[in-house]
Amino acid sequence: MVEEMINVLHQSERKLTEQAKRVIDDKLKVLIQCNPSASCTHIVKVQVLDVHLDDTSLVIPFNPYLDNIIPIYCVAELIGPWGIAVNDESHNIIITEHWNNCVTILDREGKKVKLLGGKGGSGNVKFPSPRGIAITPDKCILVCDNHRIQKISMDGYLITSVGEEGNGPLQFNIPAGIAISPITGQVYVADRANHRIQVLNPDLTFSHSFGSEGSANGQLSYPRHIAIDSQGLVYVADSGNHRIQKFSLDGQFVAQFGIKGSGPGQLNGPFGITIDTGATGLVYVSEWNNSRISVFTSDGLFINSFGKNDSTYQFYHPYGLAFDKAGFLYVCDDYNSRLVVY
Repeated sequence: MVEEMINVLHQSERKLTEQAKRVIDDKLKVLIQCNPSASCTHIVKVQVLDVHLDDTSLVIPFNPYLDNIIPIYCVAELIGPWGIAVNDESHNIIITEHWNNCVTILDREGKKVKLLGGKGGSGNVKFPSPRGIAITPDKCILVCDNHRIQKISMDGYLITSVGEEGNGPLQFNIPAGIAISPITGQVYVADRANHRIQVLNPDLTFSHSFGSEGSANGQLSYPRHIAIDSQGLVYVADSGNHRIQKFSLDGQFVAQFGIKGSGPGQLNGPFGITIDTGATGLVYVSEWNNSRISVFTSDGLFINSFGKNDSTYQFYHPYGLAFDKAGFLYVCDDYNSRLVVY
């Protein structure tokens, strides 16, 4: 009754063909099973005898184990994309454009829908130099900006601002990355030029800090970004020491991985970091100096790297990283002035 079925997958001019397997259950339903060789958007074409069924769009979430790692799409004309966060309710993508002094909001297809701050932006907020960004549980935006943290609405109106230049509690020296603990709701800030992590309460009052300048375990050298896993462990991109350090919620050193270099598992200028908390728990690190993304297990075991040697999708100083709940990876490709989505 059912003849051979062929599943043809393609994206743009790239064609990936797989032989489909038929699985017929007791209700005579036919399931098509295939193994796509790249994570991207495919078009599934199915023919039964001489009847062509309607094409179906099939999106394969990012898989670092695949040989062909191909973006779904890119968003161009971003001026210094540094920080990124994804609103999983609205599916909007929120990016800091450092050199454009603004926060840009994109829809899930990458279309620009709103500009906050900057020239002609919505709201009353101003950004001299926006860097890291995070979304609070009440769906506001936290932005590392100059020597302070600004909390703003999704419409660009200032709610509160904390911090000033200095090295005391709630003082900052070029804060770079920011992350919110899923366990406590506390806010972790990479206080870059103070070589420490400052921890703020959900109301942005000071809680505690950890780290000091140096290269020993628990010490930091120009920390850039922070990611927090589902257990509450804090991962810090320790850029000056070319490593990732892992801490407990209260700042106790747990482990570290990475040494300076360009080989597999080595790091050179780790700037951005994110964790695929919804699926694998893998740690993704953007390397500024190696212009690539390296992937590790939570224990620091190297998995793969991509983006450096592919002439079509090569990064040029990648920075901020983020995952959404569906498992798609977003990369701020700074010097290429674009966002790359996998």
